[in-house]
Amino acid sequence: FYPPKVPHGDFTFGIDVSEYQGIISWRQVSEINEKQKVGFVIIRATAGDNKRDRFFTSNWRASRENDILRGAYHYFRPNENSTKQANNFIANVNLNTGDIIPILDIEKRSSIQSVSRLCKGLLNWLKIIEEHYGVKPIIYTGDNFYNTYLNKPEFIKYPKWIANYNHISSPGTSDWDIWQFSDAVKVDGINELVDLNILANDSLLLNKLIMK
Repeated sequence: FYPPKVPHGDFTFGIDVSEYQGIISWRQVSEINEKQKVGFVIIRATAGDNKRDRFFTSNWRASRENDILRGAYHYFRPNENSTKQANNFIANVNLNTGDIIPILDIEKRSSIQSVSRLCKGLLNWLKIIEEHYGVKPIIYTGDNFYNTYLNKPEFIKYPKWIANYNHISSPGTSDWDIWQFSDAVKVDGINELVDLNILANDSLLLNKLIMK
């Protein structure tokens, strides 16, 4: 195991988790690789049109009980109906003041529809979620996926959480808000390796990404 190279700068460090990390001992979750403090956590809530993450309820409750800034994300399945997927997230996620705004995770093309149709579905999900929660959701995806398929005027207005693990100084996608730069860090209280993210320590940015 080799800890990832940590970017230089004034950052808040955070992790993202799902049922794949198993049962988490949240009282122990404090430091990443015994150095950086865990400043926020983003938790998978739902996937597709009917899946609820097995450990979402316990992770959601325990992270708040342990005073960790928390957010919830939806894993978008590109072959499933976007309205049903948005309704699945809404039915399972109650966001409070001080939580991170909703997040859409899109990583794959559809095998049954064109890219343009997929983009229409993504915009539909984003629109439904914005109407329900009153905020523009964050889009999570990889550098290459964003620049190949989503680098369009209709998506630029949404906050960006970009994944790129290539030991670079910054993602290729411009004006990112959160950067996932590793998928292999150790955190106290979690048996499996987790993703590591950074958020610039900027009060205006933090304010933009928090539910009012």
